[in-house]
Amino acid sequence: MLRRLSLAASIALAVACGNDTTNPFSTATRPPSAEAVLLFVSGSWATDPGEPRELQALNADGSKVETLTACAQAETPCDFVQVAPSPDRNRVAAIRTTPGAEAGARALYFMDLARSVETIVFPNRRIDSVDYSPDGSFIIYSAVVAQTTQEDLFYSLPNGQDEQNLTQSTPFRERNARIDPFGRTAVYEGIDESGVSRIYLFSRTALTSGPASGESLPDTPYVVGGDAGPVFSPDGSSIAFRRLTGVGNGGLGTWDVLTLRVDGSSTPQLVATGPLFRGAPDWGSKGIVFVETDATSARSELVLVAADGTGRTVLRTEDAGYRMGSPRWLAGS
Repeated sequence: MLRRLSLAASIALAVACGNDTTNPFSTATRPPSAEAVLLFVSGSWATDPGEPRELQALNADGSKVETLTACAQAETPCDFVQVAPSPDRNRVAAIRTTPGAEAGARALYFMDLARSVETIVFPNRRIDSVDYSPDGSFIIYSAVVAQTTQEDLFYSLPNGQDEQNLTQSTPFRERNARIDPFGRTAVYEGIDESGVSRIYLFSRTALTSGPASGESLPDTPYVVGGDAGPVFSPDGSSIAFRRLTGVGNGGLGTWDVLTLRVDGSSTPQLVATGPLFRGAPDWGSKGIVFVETDATSARSELVLVAADGTGRTVLRTEDAGYRMGSPRWLAGS
């Protein structure tokens, strides 16, 4: 029997988003149109690569790109790292940094794109990942615990109130949690004393085994053979995740994308493989989507595949310098 998140009482609490504590953006934002099915971050709003990333949306066949923010051109510019959409499509939890900031300097923002307002959720906290619950009532995020270099998983309302540390385990590191479609449990990547990242079902049921050891990918917490970036299937029965297979490809590493049933009735199944970087996948009713980057060609592609790896479709192609990433299906897509 799957172990469930101990959040039943908290989920019933009222959400206090979009209240008087929000502040206007210095530039206007807009919500994704009815045609949009995906959010992602990229610097492709600019003519030349290397500019800060904005929040963008894409339609089902990749023919229409919408830039939803103009934060990079604000008086105090920002750079979008990751985004988690709420079920209502107008609100997002976004992890942002500042151009030129030191590595790891990032913060979590609640953003109402329709009203062009935002709130910084946790000042002076390093937030590495975030996910919205399916009903929009809470978020789960990975944050560095004060006075340590270790990440734990936290729960809060979307405005940061009623925060709870869900893990409090030392020296075990928990990162990149994703909530199941019913808001009852989560999967995440955990790194123990061996330094190997594996996929776990909350609170600590190992779903993947990983190697005993492997070569480290510089400037990351990952070693070859380690697993990362899990996400549930739309019915909650399986997960997709990525596995580091090599440290080449211009320092990005080479990654496979795999699927696995959470009940232990299967072994990992390959969805995408080969000597390319593949970012964390997202799984929606239309399939599994991820960004694929070839350092040799300096090109990135936003790729959609079926759950069995067939039907590969390239939705978007960009120069790798635009740093396309964090694709997330919008509710109803």
